[in-house]
Amino acid sequence: MATAVDPALLGDVNGLRMTADEGMKLLAPLAGAGLYTAYGGASVALLDAATFVLATGLYAVLRVREGKPAPPTGSPRERTAEGARHLWAHPVLRPLVLADGATMLCAGLNGAMLYAVVDDLGRSPAYAGVLYAVQGAGSVAVGLLSGTALRRLGAGRCAAFGIALPALAVALRAVPSDPLTLACSAAIGAGLPAVLIATLTSVQRETPGPLLGRVTATANTLVYAPNVAGPATGAALVELASHRLVLVALGVALLLTAVPLFQRPARAERTVSRSPSDANPA
Repeated sequence: MATAVDPALLGDVNGLRMTADEGMKLLAPLAGAGLYTAYGGASVALLDAATFVLATGLYAVLRVREGKPAPPTGSPRERTAEGARHLWAHPVLRPLVLADGATMLCAGLNGAMLYAVVDDLGRSPAYAGVLYAVQGAGSVAVGLLSGTALRRLGAGRCAAFGIALPALAVALRAVPSDPLTLACSAAIGAGLPAVLIATLTSVQRETPGPLLGRVTATANTLVYAPNVAGPATGAALVELASHRLVLVALGVALLLTAVPLFQRPARAERTVSRSPSDANPA
């Protein structure tokens, strides 16, 4: 992606990818439920397996021109450490990745509170599906706007707004109101992808080609690993404290995460693309 797309358009393309992913997450469960009702579970499972075979076939028939990757130097551990050092020493990438990881931890904790929120509204657990659908719609919308937002705000401020929006929404979820809860779900769905898109686009723009794979892998680990720990921690918290207090605390924590990104000085984005010969996207 980083070598095939003009750096000035990376935000737009990453946003469109996010829109496509989230759009399928909205459509696929509905389609699966309809097929399950009409034809049963076995038919749905077979069709799902067939889609993976089809995707594999499409990749197999792709014809691309790419240079042979340069032979690696050093041990796998040394190469991984080199990518991590680049990420940690970079004045733009380090704060973005750390803030993104903290945001995803809070997002995981917030997700564990969802059924407590639904119960507080007096709704059945199935209502969580409605909230997830509204959240997905917010993600689809922000994917279409992310490129413009990155050009106007820069990656740091775009990520900061993307964190601040869910911060307010998570805290307001403590109020038992159906309209407000739906609006908060849409806001969370719009904010979180903005943070991810800003971080990924910055990694692609700010990393030399030979390091891109290692730096991206390290960034993804730091961003998504906290999201794995969040639901388990949240499930324990919801048994120990009121979910309303936890939601307000999460909102405050997210706002504190966003503040340093707002305070960072604006930095010019790189607009000169790297040539394919300089890159090793593997």
